[in-house]
Amino acid sequence: MSQEVLDRILSTGFTGIKKSDLKKEFASTDVNFDSVLEALVSTGRVFVEKKGASYYCWGTDAYIEYLRNSDTKFRVLFEGISSVDKDLKSRIVALEHLISSTANNSVSTEIGNSAINNSKPDIDSFKREFDNILAKSTDSLGWLELVVVRNIMSNKYKISQNQFYDLVGELTNTYREEYELSTGGSEGVMVRGLLHGYVRGI
Repeated sequence: MSQEVLDRILSTGFTGIKKSDLKKEFASTDVNFDSVLEALVSTGRVFVEKKGASYYCWGTDAYIEYLRNSDTKFRVLFEGISSVDKDLKSRIVALEHLISSTANNSVSTEIGNSAINNSKPDIDSFKREFDNILAKSTDSLGWLELVVVRNIMSNKYKISQNQFYDLVGELTNTYREEYELSTGGSEGVMVRGLLHGYVRGI
């Protein structure tokens, strides 16, 4: 029964649902509403807060989104932390790939060499490798710094920095609905005069 209450709360998104309305919905069931809600709150899956004259319930992600839209100080703080987090996580991903690559090369130099393509990859091969790296990102928001992607791909393809960003530009323009670029980073692609050094899959 607690899952039914949780699912109902999650279905309302960042607008939340009034606690009194939610309680009415389960009044005709055998759910001990107050106990179930208390358990969900205690485990961090649900947040309850006063909005206006009433108390509302949100799921964890929806509550964060609600605060970002309603509390300016929280939004600034959240975005600042997220920026630091995605930068740190992207470097962790790069380190993990580097360790993995080093381990694979030590097992078999021949296999490692066979994986290297000394010519500029075609866009389809580049996309497959690019998507694979993005899928392994540990950033909670899905962002990865482009310089990290470039360093990882340099272990497989012998391409210059300019060639890499030419391919990134071609990829993100061809598949606009699949990628999102963000400003910042130490290097990247120029979009409308701004350096965009972060990318994530949509």
